[in-house]
Amino acid sequence: MPVRTFTWQDLPALLDFIGTVQAQNEQDRKVRQKSFQENLEQPDLYPEENCLLLEADGQILGCCLIFPEPLISRAVLALDISTQIEGGAPEEELVQRAIARAGALNAKVAHICLGQDSPRSELLQRSGFHLERVYWDMQWMGDRLPEADTPAGFTVRHFKPGDSAALAQVQNAAFTGSWGFCPNTVEQIEYRSAMSNTSHQGILFLHDQNRLAGYCWTCVAPSGGKTKGIIGMIGIAPSHRGQGVSKPVLVAGMEYLQSIHVDEIGLHVDGNNTPAIRLYASVGFEKVGELHWYEYTPDKGCSKARLI
Repeated sequence: MPVRTFTWQDLPALLDFIGTVQAQNEQDRKVRQKSFQENLEQPDLYPEENCLLLEADGQILGCCLIFPEPLISRAVLALDISTQIEGGAPEEELVQRAIARAGALNAKVAHICLGQDSPRSELLQRSGFHLERVYWDMQWMGDRLPEADTPAGFTVRHFKPGDSAALAQVQNAAFTGSWGFCPNTVEQIEYRSAMSNTSHQGILFLHDQNRLAGYCWTCVAPSGGKTKGIIGMIGIAPSHRGQGVSKPVLVAGMEYLQSIHVDEIGLHVDGNNTPAIRLYASVGFEKVGELHWYEYTPDKGCSKARLI
């Protein structure tokens, strides 16, 4: 089956395909199609070069987005495949082409994330990937939100226009050096804060007088016919670590999600991040699964499509 690059004329057919492979009902379908299109249109993706389509007889049966992260010499792959060809040679060819594209972007490493029981893991290992990192899928199991008093002198407020530069600064300072994190530009923050799966009200700031001390970025996603609230990121400025501010900003995010009546609250956390896991467990989150991050590097991979 031929693999080719995306053109904007493909968008209607591609969205139909995404709705078919990702959605469980009509409402879910519309949400996932909207989210996919927003990802396709985000700054610095250039889908005409970094979106690959697998098709047969004019029908799209697979898609791979290659998200370039040049600041850390990485590319992240997001793969969707029809169940008709899942696990076969056409899917493997799509993966090989995605690896080659990552190499053309001068990426020194390529990552892809799978659920812990995904049958795709065998295909990735045949293509030269290895399991690099395990993230915990955690869900809040509490009956009511815990109490977490805001420390004296601190205030909580929502994100508002003009906050993107401050958020980018604190986010980059908080996460630089963390596995898999690529620093964000102000333009990227502005775009992502306006996406349909989040809202300005759902990005909570913790202020120490006039300084941004930390934040909690929430979003929502369909989940088996329900609406799932997600604690997307919690970042604390290095100057405020160890001051007991993580829990108040986390609870503020959970309070917001409850206020919009989500059916459940979940999050993903690096399985090696013991302090964060301890924080989440302290407010009632429990591990319910895993996400497996696979890595391809030239020295460890055995694929025909070398990164460099």
